[in-house]
Amino acid sequence: MKIGSNIREIREFEKNLKRSYVAEKLKITTRAYANIENDMANITLDRLEEIANILGCTPLYILTYKEKKRDFYNTIHNNNGNQGTIKINQASNSVTLGIIYDLQKELIESERKRIKLLEELLKENKIEF
Repeated sequence: MKIGSNIREIREFEKNLKRSYVAEKLKITTRAYANIENDMANITLDRLEEIANILGCTPLYILTYKEKKRDFYNTIHNNNGNQGTIKINQASNSVTLGIIYDLQKELIESERKRIKLLEELLKENKIEF
């Protein structure tokens, strides 16, 4: 999945924002941000959420951007009527659900790590919880 190209298209075509603006908001260099958009850097869930907030959308919107464009195009240009459209949307929904499931698993794991770290800090500082 090319998340960076989705981010670039949303930034350029939907939001009309400069690359330098987004980089500044993320507190990284323009080059580092360009690496994200060019899929040359790994992106964490937290970073994806930050970018989504700057672009005024959700992480899920970024992840499924190309699929949504394709579904829209196929719906408009479908020569088989509604039956073909329904099949396209059903396939897209199963992919979307898989992505949501994976993101939820990542988020839960991240929260578990955060809780464990907080518990350790409380114990180190002898604070009851």
